[in-house]
Amino acid sequence: MDKSYWELFFGESEEYITQINQFLVKLEGNPSDIEAINGIFRLMHTLKGMAATMGFVGLSEFAHRIEDVFDLLRSGQKEITPRLMDIIFSSIDAMQLMLNELRNKKVSSVEVTRYIEELEKITAIKSKRGSRKEIGEYSYQKLSLSSNEKTFIERKRKEGFDIIKLDISLVKDCPMKETRAFLILIRIEQMGEIVKSIPPADDLKAGKFGSSFTIICATKEDRRIIKKELRRILEIESVVVESFQESLLKSEISKPSVSYLKKIQSMRIPVERLDKIMNFMGELSIAKSRLIQALQSKDFVNLEETVFIVDRLVSALQDETLQMRLLPISYILGTFPRIVRDLARKYNKKVDLKIIGGDIELDRVVLDEIGDPLMHIVRNAIDHGIEDRDVRKSRGKDPEAKLMIKVSREKGHVIIEISDDGRGIDFREIKRKAIEKGFFSEEELTNIDARQALDIMSTPGFSTSKEVTDISGRGVGLDVVRTKLDALGGRIDLDTEVGKGTKFTLTLPLTLAVIKAMLVRVGEEVFAIPLMNIRESVKIEKESIKTIQNKEVIKVREEIIPLLRLDKELGVNYKEKDLERLSVVIVEGRVKSLGLLVEGIIGEQDIVVKPLGSIVRKVRGIAGATILGDGRVALILDVINIV
Repeated sequence: MDKSYWELFFGESEEYITQINQFLVKLEGNPSDIEAINGIFRLMHTLKGMAATMGFVGLSEFAHRIEDVFDLLRSGQKEITPRLMDIIFSSIDAMQLMLNELRNKKVSSVEVTRYIEELEKITAIKSKRGSRKEIGEYSYQKLSLSSNEKTFIERKRKEGFDIIKLDISLVKDCPMKETRAFLILIRIEQMGEIVKSIPPADDLKAGKFGSSFTIICATKEDRRIIKKELRRILEIESVVVESFQESLLKSEISKPSVSYLKKIQSMRIPVERLDKIMNFMGELSIAKSRLIQALQSKDFVNLEETVFIVDRLVSALQDETLQMRLLPISYILGTFPRIVRDLARKYNKKVDLKIIGGDIELDRVVLDEIGDPLMHIVRNAIDHGIEDRDVRKSRGKDPEAKLMIKVSREKGHVIIEISDDGRGIDFREIKRKAIEKGFFSEEELTNIDARQALDIMSTPGFSTSKEVTDISGRGVGLDVVRTKLDALGGRIDLDTEVGKGTKFTLTLPLTLAVIKAMLVRVGEEVFAIPLMNIRESVKIEKESIKTIQNKEVIKVREEIIPLLRLDKELGVNYKEKDLERLSVVIVEGRVKSLGLLVEGIIGEQDIVVKPLGSIVRKVRGIAGATILGDGRVALILDVINIV
């Protein structure tokens, strides 16, 4: 198959699944939202056609069954219930898992027939327009065995019995299926003892089931003989015999393990933008010929004019190319309503998520890396920050918590704020835990503030959770967030108030390909410092440098700032000149500022970031390199690690 069609199908399918999840979250909150129902129906109809065109028959059939359900919903023949929403959510997760496996050319692990059977039961209910009793719909139930059944199983296992699960399917349109079910039950009882059947035995004998059912039984018979004996009964399509180890019966759909965050593997680029780039390339080609001609004829007037044209064209081409790498942050935030819904439901909390600024664009590389940090913060907000409904009521709060993700843009930076109206962060508890775990001493945490609290919470292994869950309590969270932000050249800030809520602010570069930097000179070397990390640059008198505890410091507007001589830190051969006024670049680290003493400041410049080779990749204090206009290489300082 043409690779372009392959990528196009999966790219569009992922977008459709994200939109469907968004509609489902809205629909769960407002079951009468006909716009959401129609939206899901349209998306599923399109997805069905696309899958059929690609030859994915199973996926197309799956989508068709879900489409049928929403056709009934929009025509008013079926009502939305919590159970129905659970089945639909699980089906969408299964579909997403199928797409992921198809994309990676893996054999599908999704048992589509189970989901289709459940969906068929839903559609059959309204098409016959009968009562539940007449149609024989049986309850969907988890494998919650009664105490007697559990005791029976334990006793039988001690007696040497094998506890097995039989998944039995009859042929399609089986005549007198109740008779077949009765014969199957009789035959199983001859070979063992039935513990449980889904649906119940009475419903099986009355024919009140679909085309398949499940039996749990205790037996000492060989499994192959059981399967062979059952296959002798007419109209049986399949018999699956396995150890009884599952937590759910066949009639209950288990939730597939799906990662909602996805890496960007393909991008759509408007034709107009490509045409614009091709036009610039054509003009650049003409300018190149003109430049060669001017050099050959030594026409310096024409040469100067041509260089100006080339500079303009290269800048325009650079801007257009960078724009091609940008994607709206909604590409990853679009999955968060579903994530928040699942987490809130799991912990019996009600959370209203609001996303502002989803249309703000970020570099594709930044988007790929920022998904996990945002996920960690949102999970912490729901697990740690937001109280239970009863606790919120007792404190006079709305039982439905507010969680907001706000995205804004400032110059070359993007600001992401994640805030909640939960319990807030108690610095005293942070301090107590940090001392208890031996991360810090009592003297080091005399007056703990937001910056110091954030630094403590970002320490690997730190956690205030009293119990370990699948979401938190293992001390893995903010340290991952900080590591990611450090790698991106960003930073994280904390603002919290006990009883009122917490806000984390993430500051990120708009793009990693070209950044604004300040060039500084140290001896014969030139270094680039990202503007994002610079607070200010100042000139100081040589006499203003003081020493405190063998460390050089300077005083800037009543603030004591440690001073670092960049030549000594980086091992640059530099003969210090006897100057009265010195240049200092003040940069911001995680929890404090630092003054970098340099020989001189060259100025601001847009630089193209070049990664370092494997030999010098792990040099402390160096994040990368760039090539200057004169062809020299300037190293880019890793300010966070230097501080």
